[in-house]
Amino acid sequence: MPTLTLRFDTIVDDAARRQIEGLAGATATTMWRACPQFERTYALVALDERAALHLRAELQAKATVFPAPIIALAVLPQNAEALPLLAAALGGPGRPAGVYAASIVGDAFVVEWNPDRTLPRVVVGLIDLELRRFACGRRLELLAPLSPEVAAQIARDGLRTPQIGVDRELETLLDRAGLG
Repeated sequence: MPTLTLRFDTIVDDAARRQIEGLAGATATTMWRACPQFERTYALVALDERAALHLRAELQAKATVFPAPIIALAVLPQNAEALPLLAAALGGPGRPAGVYAASIVGDAFVVEWNPDRTLPRVVVGLIDLELRRFACGRRLELLAPLSPEVAAQIARDGLRTPQIGVDRELETLLDRAGLG
């Protein structure tokens, strides 16, 4: 079952969400996250192949459709002078292969990538490397909902525990039990 990530460059209201969920089909599952500060809404949609083709066709003028679950991260550096360097490192010609989009949005840098192609630790490592030039810290804000598989991957990497999987995530187990 394919999973798509949708990015809308506006805040999607409840009526529009229901309409999009209807386009995805009755068997689809959708997780939403609105980001008012960045005027964006993300949706993670798991659906069958035929519905995925239909949804892409219907939304191509209204949304950016990514062919996989992504991580969308806003980086808010303590020093705004670092923003162009972040954009060059993660959005320029030598960017990591999994990066779909990278841009400066106000006082933040937003990067969207496929964690199956580029590990989160690589992207965050590059961010921190560029910020070292300015000896400044940063705040990270997750913009898109994470699939259970991506959340497990991040937990495995961060905790250095290869046995962590979707079947060991409390949030996923509670959702499956109808308690989420």
